[in-house]
Amino acid sequence: MLTPIDYPRRIVKIAHEIETRGLDAYVSTRMAGLHYLVGAFMPWTGAVIVSAAGEARFVYWAMDIERVKQEGWGMQAVTWGGGEPDFLDAIVAVLDDMGVAQGKIGFDIVIPGSAQAAPGLLSAYDWIELNKKLPKAALENGVPCLEAVMLIKEEAEIERLRLAAASADAGFEAALHCIKPGITENAVAGVVEEATRRHGSIWAWSVTGGTEVGSGPRTAFLKGVTQQSTEKKIADNELVIVDLHPMVELYLADLGLPVMLGKPTREQRALMDAWEDAVATVMENLKPGDPAKDACQKGYDKFVKHGVAEYGLPMFGHGLGTCARQRPFMNTGSGDIMQEGMVLALGGHLYKPSVGGLRQEYPVLITSKGAEALCRHKNAVYKL
Repeated sequence: MLTPIDYPRRIVKIAHEIETRGLDAYVSTRMAGLHYLVGAFMPWTGAVIVSAAGEARFVYWAMDIERVKQEGWGMQAVTWGGGEPDFLDAIVAVLDDMGVAQGKIGFDIVIPGSAQAAPGLLSAYDWIELNKKLPKAALENGVPCLEAVMLIKEEAEIERLRLAAASADAGFEAALHCIKPGITENAVAGVVEEATRRHGSIWAWSVTGGTEVGSGPRTAFLKGVTQQSTEKKIADNELVIVDLHPMVELYLADLGLPVMLGKPTREQRALMDAWEDAVATVMENLKPGDPAKDACQKGYDKFVKHGVAEYGLPMFGHGLGTCARQRPFMNTGSGDIMQEGMVLALGGHLYKPSVGGLRQEYPVLITSKGAEALCRHKNAVYKL
């Protein structure tokens, strides 16, 4: 039996964050925020509006709102579309009803430090129109409000993240059993998807193609962090990257590890040794109170030591929860400090054209003793 999530308590926490940051209200449109604050799967355009006084409502698309009202925790709902006001007008009406339409309002407009726009961030059109519709308001970036509240995970969240990690484990195990010469990347991805669904996944984070499977030359694009699966057949003596992102109980896992099928060449072996040294170093140096950038720098220094720095990235992961694009930021320029209760997907990237590529995506929980693996699979290259 899972520990229930106290959603009203989350509203209190984010209202406090809104007040602390000098805002009158915060409008969350990111999928991460919708899931975190409403408690239902919400793939369509929506928003949660919270005032500094603690009043909260959500706005959601007419054709899916009845399901969300039944599956969420009971927050007051406002419909847009289907004969109702359009999305932005619905938001403005709620802000006006709360008495904050002329105040300082935070919106989800950018995620600092990320090159990837998380699902639900407002478009330039939205921003221009909101400035027209709220002429007396001061609009600013509100993403830090949500990031601050989501940073340290509650016990109920950790339980769900463990379930998501178990689903990812099942998917990766299925991949190991089916990877062989002649099978296509797409076929492997299909086996992975079936296994994760059998273990509770309801959706796969799909920004990079859902389940990624790349093999041989397709693992080795310089600085290339995406290998969507294709109809390419996997060959013997190739490196294979399997990267999967199941969602269980609205929480995501992110598990990606390299597989060596057959006998590695001398260059591949050297690359594998460098990668394993770097990712192990980062994981060993994640301690509460330490800057995230220090562990990342130590990992990157291993790439330098092995003479492969030009093929490695100074990026070593990201936060994990209802989103896979959140704090803490794991790179050599990060301003985050490791704290107990953080959950992140460690990431180690090394891609050498004509030789092969290796990737790590590995869910861990920061405890008083350091990084605890949430997946049972090793943080290493798998050899078949």
